[in-house]
Amino acid sequence: MNRYSRLGLVAALLASCVPYPGELPDDGRGRSYVGIVDGIYPGLDAGAQENSSLHFKVKAYGQDTVLGVSATAEAAYTRIMIDTGLNSFMPRGLYQLVVYGTQDEYRKKTGQPEWSGGVSVGNAIYTYLSPRLDAVLSHEITHLIWFEYMGRVNPDVRWVNEGLAVYQENKALGSRGQGELFSALRGALRSQSIPMDQMIHLVPATERAYDVSLWYAQSESMVRFMIERGGRIGFSQFLSALRYDKNLDQAVAEGFAGSWRTLEELERDWKRSMQ
Repeated sequence: MNRYSRLGLVAALLASCVPYPGELPDDGRGRSYVGIVDGIYPGLDAGAQENSSLHFKVKAYGQDTVLGVSATAEAAYTRIMIDTGLNSFMPRGLYQLVVYGTQDEYRKKTGQPEWSGGVSVGNAIYTYLSPRLDAVLSHEITHLIWFEYMGRVNPDVRWVNEGLAVYQENKALGSRGQGELFSALRGALRSQSIPMDQMIHLVPATERAYDVSLWYAQSESMVRFMIERGGRIGFSQFLSALRYDKNLDQAVAEGFAGSWRTLEELERDWKRSMQ
């Protein structure tokens, strides 16, 4: 397997972040990406069960499956809130999880590509039963929380959003002994990291492309560095500053005052940590 085939495989293993290809219903506040969205994709067949937990309404086949997915989702939610320091943030309602029985059912009903593990639409996640369900849910739940907390889409911090989602996905995989998601890309990150202006303005077109794989790897690595080196409280303050329309330099300074004053300083220290 050559370098590009190997790196393409890494990218294909990422949980899907495919947006819904159309305009979503408005939630009454000019925001179309949060709120309950029913009927976007076909639901489960007759006989499906559902369960409401503290933060999720899960629909799946079989009561044991429903309860298991609910427990997995709640564990992921708790881990995300601890890592982001957003424990006091209260979602407006239950997040919806639709878990198809097989990958074939998922693909037929959602039209997602073969490499897609799940898709977020509004306040809902559509996915299917697989050994990677914990990782997929960790990734997609991060997006649901992010968009509801931020209240809007800011393209300048897309890399933070995706990096945090992949960081949570990676933690879920690691807890199951499945190794490091981006181990094949560590050398590339050390020798040819993407400049921050490109990190901010790049819009990934496909998760299979090598340069996009590196973009995801660098996003995850920098978010990991902020959380584990800068601290969860600092990361929470960083997110709060972004929520209130501070730019990246201001958010870094407010969140990590004792460590970095600008995004450039953060990037410099992150690069040193990679050596």
